[in-house]
Amino acid sequence: MSDRRLIEEWLPISALSEECGRERRSMTALPPVYYLHVWWARRPLVASRAAVLGSLLPADADRRKFLDVLGIHGDPVAAKRRIAIASRKGERLGTAAYGYVRAFKYTPTGPEYGWFSRLINSNAAVLDPTAGGGAVPFESIRLGFQTASNDLNPVAALVERATVEWPVTYGGSLVQAIEELGRQWTAAVRSRLADVFPAEPMDDTRPDGYLWAHTVTCSYCNGVVPLSPNWRLAPGGTGVRLRPRMGDGPGSGGRICEFEIVESVGKQSAGTISRGSGTCPYPDCERVISGDEIKRQARDGEMGHQLYTVVYKKRVPQILKSGKPGRDKWVRSYRAPRASDDNRTEIADRLEEKLPEWLAMDMVPSEEFPSDSNDNRPLQYGMPHWRDLFSPRQLLCHGTGVEVFREMLDADRKASELTEVRKAAYGYLALALDKMLNYNSRMTRWIVSRQVIASTFDRHDYAFVWSYTEMAPLVKGIGYDWAIRQTAKCIGELVALIRPPSDTDNGPIFDENDVPPVSPPPPPIL
Repeated sequence: MSDRRLIEEWLPISALSEECGRERRSMTALPPVYYLHVWWARRPLVASRAAVLGSLLPADADRRKFLDVLGIHGDPVAAKRRIAIASRKGERLGTAAYGYVRAFKYTPTGPEYGWFSRLINSNAAVLDPTAGGGAVPFESIRLGFQTASNDLNPVAALVERATVEWPVTYGGSLVQAIEELGRQWTAAVRSRLADVFPAEPMDDTRPDGYLWAHTVTCSYCNGVVPLSPNWRLAPGGTGVRLRPRMGDGPGSGGRICEFEIVESVGKQSAGTISRGSGTCPYPDCERVISGDEIKRQARDGEMGHQLYTVVYKKRVPQILKSGKPGRDKWVRSYRAPRASDDNRTEIADRLEEKLPEWLAMDMVPSEEFPSDSNDNRPLQYGMPHWRDLFSPRQLLCHGTGVEVFREMLDADRKASELTEVRKAAYGYLALALDKMLNYNSRMTRWIVSRQVIASTFDRHDYAFVWSYTEMAPLVKGIGYDWAIRQTAKCIGELVALIRPPSDTDNGPIFDENDVPPVSPPPPPIL
């Protein structure tokens, strides 16, 4: 008797391929598993569901019903062709071209559960010992199968718990728990870092980010050279012009660049770094600084950084047609740094005071960057420890965040208030802190076209960034608030997918004639 599975005989590869692309195509509406935490090998949910179900169904299972359970309720390949033809004509079909929502959002109906349950051994279980970001156990649980998963990487193991186990076990109560915990944590962090970021000098403005350039000293003229491949800030031509202060000529002190915000590309200064080699911007020098010299200065601790632009937003009051005040609009703009923006000396003093304790308590990473890494650019550019991937002010903020996290956790333990749901909330808070690390390091960059910060792992490597971006983490609504809000949003969407209500648009999950394997799904064994 043959025991071949459906996946051994057939899979709708073309349809799955297009649905996988469709799953990732909307960057503003990604599936929640993608933005809970960084993970390199994210598996598409629709492909994971197909792999799980296809491995359990017999080879002669109804293929149309299989597609229905996957959520592929049309012909995505034909839709892709229609979209391509319309695009060539300058037309936009939008989601109407597909005729159904993205497959990952679909929850099988009761009759569909009953169909595949009758074809699969009731003792069937899904095991994924290298589950990574958790897509396979997530879809296995959604299908109602007994599931066991794990990963050797502790980060992946935590991500799996947060993606699958906690949403299944605690449901929507997690959202309230992380929001409450997040409010307590952000309030405490803000109070400790209140004087770390200078106030904006203009009324009705707030900081939105800080753009820094790494600096080296020109070995020919002794000028401090800010390094950036270009000085663009926004698509419309807004950028930076360098104004070198010449001192008393080559070799003298006081040779440093000041900055001016300009509104056209033609007025912007040329980049000072290209293919690893620098160009001195001082008119009486303009010599090339070799890549080897730049790396030497970086490794010897001689590379610095200089603030060249403050990104800020200005409040613009809005008046409704009725004449009543509307919701204020915040408009982004740029300004050159002022002397009052430079508090590096104070930051260095505070960090020097805190760092020994933080290192002893393992609150900041003391480990060396691995010498056998397949991308050793951090070592080449003077970052021998993981903590060196952050500027002093970034490190001070991150260390303070961990310090408050530890204190709150210890206080909850001592007060016997650490319920299971609150434990999970601390896990999500840790992932929110990681989100801040990802968007607030010396490896981030300013995306000119969108005027936003790119994450550290935007390129999935450790490419050195000549000019980097620093968040304004204390501003209400952005920074820490954003990280908590994003995490809470993700939890809500995970719960909605893995524990859908019985009155979803797809119809009742189970009807009175078809009993699914489990209700609700059990948490996976991790």
